[in-house]
Amino acid sequence: MAKLPPSAVLRRQLRKKIQDRIEKLQLKPAEAAEQLGFSTAQVSRLSGNQDIFSLDRLVDAVDRIGITVRMTATRPYERG
Repeated sequence: MAKLPPSAVLRRQLRKKIQDRIEKLQLKPAEAAEQLGFSTAQVSRLSGNQDIFSLDRLVDAVDRIGITVRMTATRPYERG
């Protein structure tokens, strides 16, 4: 299996967080779509793990559904 680029990994993690939140809140697809700013078709694609959303769009969506995003960037280990 090919290694995913870092942005794809982050998008997958955000999609999973959104799916978990929708489930926890027991939102119907139309309710989830309204909260996320997505269409109901896009909510279905989100549930189907389709990687169609930009990282920016997912970050905005998690904020709308009540998830806080924090980012940590580290520099590579340097031998000295």
